[in-house]
Amino acid sequence: MQTMVFTGRLAADPQISDDFGKAVFRLLEQRGVDGAGKPRLVGVNCVSWSKGLNEKVIARGLARGCEAVVVGAFIDTAYATRDGQERMAKELVVNRLTVLDWAEDREAPAAATRAAA
Repeated sequence: MQTMVFTGRLAADPQISDDFGKAVFRLLEQRGVDGAGKPRLVGVNCVSWSKGLNEKVIARGLARGCEAVVVGAFIDTAYATRDGQERMAKELVVNRLTVLDWAEDREAPAAATRAAA
């Protein structure tokens, strides 16, 4: 299995199971521009099965727009659509995660502004 490194910003807030056993999020990265001059976005679905990482880092430190570096391995996942069709998807299983832009850091200036008002 190959190890992949992906750097990007979260497309939405992470989805985390109640017991912190699973966290799912999507990273988007801009990779140049297309023929029309519009930004070309590449996305990858990430899944973490590490309770400690999910509870202590992903739940507390990641939110939509945060930047992160994910190191992991791609796996193929089979699933059924709502209408019963079988589909395959690739997921990046998180081995290591480095948060470059913490959600907590973003909330601090907003909270300070509200407190000063």
